[in-house]
Amino acid sequence: MKNGRLFEILYLLIEKRSLTAGELARRLEVSERTIYRDIDALSAAGIPVFAQKGQGGGICLMDQFVLDKALLSQEQQKEILFALQAILATGGMRERETLSRVSALFRQKGDGWLEVDFTDWGSGAVERENFSRVKEAILECRPLSFTYYNSAGEENRRTVEPARLVFKSGCWYLSAFCRQKQDWRIFRLVRMEKLALEEGACPPRQPPQQLEAPMPEEYRGVDLRLRFAPSAAWRVRDYFHPKEIAAQPDGHLLVSCTFPEDQWLLSFLLSFGSQLEVLSPDCWRDILREELKKSLEVYET
Repeated sequence: MKNGRLFEILYLLIEKRSLTAGELARRLEVSERTIYRDIDALSAAGIPVFAQKGQGGGICLMDQFVLDKALLSQEQQKEILFALQAILATGGMRERETLSRVSALFRQKGDGWLEVDFTDWGSGAVERENFSRVKEAILECRPLSFTYYNSAGEENRRTVEPARLVFKSGCWYLSAFCRQKQDWRIFRLVRMEKLALEEGACPPRQPPQQLEAPMPEEYRGVDLRLRFAPSAAWRVRDYFHPKEIAAQPDGHLLVSCTFPEDQWLLSFLLSFGSQLEVLSPDCWRDILREELKKSLEVYET
């Protein structure tokens, strides 16, 4: 407890440079006599702190004492501050306090050029809340239960031993050991609802090095040739690798790619509407034609 109080005094003096014993005592909820004993301990440890009497006096720290000489260059200090600013995008209040303290220790602030938001448009509050709950479960090594919606829209309750949060392809994922499946699984945070921390501790497990979704036993891939209208160019650039895209003189984009042949692929292709024509294979032209007929029937009735 004393060591923590000594660090708190040092931090406050670095930030304020001078405080009265009374101010420190009230801040730390101890007596002024305890504060003076702590100041003596800091001085004995080589920290240039001293008591100054008279008006404007108090407990002071020599101006020459700053942490920007602690093996960190000016550029490295800025990189640390910018990294903490990026972490703040997850909504963690502890990181905000950490950023404030590190800024005070370095006696500088970020220039404000960097702003990071990992959430989708319109889903910020829910995604940040999920992130905070998952982060808490990981740091405290506690099981986490939640309702999950898979890619087929099926709902089920899972209890997992969370291991790692990963930001990949524009989304947050949780890598965790699923107690129902008795294997490692990945879960997309935006599909998780009703998160709850369970009692007890998770046993030590080593998560997989790479975040990869397990392939179903009946997995089948399909090679597609797609033709997109110029108006869909921004989405095409978002979803496909540049090597898969061939620009045409008339502005259309030809894409050659491979996808799992499942319900998700159908929904994905349909989301482009009239901006997309499937050139091959013919079976997928037929699939989209039949699905579009069904959609048309909904509105005709």
